[in-house]
Amino acid sequence: MKADAKATLETVAALLCPSPPPEWVLARLRQNAPLVGFHTGTDSNDVELQLYASALYLRDWLPMYVRAAEMIGEEYPPCVDEVTTALEELIPILAKDIRPPKASRPIDLGLRLCAAVCLGIWREVRGKEQPYSPKPWTACEAYWVACLSVIWRTLPQVV
Repeated sequence: MKADAKATLETVAALLCPSPPPEWVLARLRQNAPLVGFHTGTDSNDVELQLYASALYLRDWLPMYVRAAEMIGEEYPPCVDEVTTALEELIPILAKDIRPPKASRPIDLGLRLCAAVCLGIWREVRGKEQPYSPKPWTACEAYWVACLSVIWRTLPQVV
């Protein structure tokens, strides 16, 4: 890909496939583009910590809502019980995504997902991984740029 060429998902599909790309390749690239290009504004696991803390907070305080409703003789919505049950399933899932802080540079999960998508397609199309070939690197870089442009196009325009 030329340095001045605009990266598109079609270009990435062509880089990943030896012949005209099958339609599923472009569909997979489109499907994952918002996830790859999404950026939280932080390179740490602050989002995961906040989600985990929020789930714990709800787990601890929703029963107070039930008790208060029972004390004044009112019915509480049945969704409170459903949410409480779902939180018991969700909390362990959120807990496993929290990484201990490291002294080194944090991992960019968007870049890892970008590489995983490209390498997965490469493997399916060609039958084997070739992680040291410059061709998948070029495709991955083009996909990263294309995903970021997808995200920028979907953001509200500030005047």
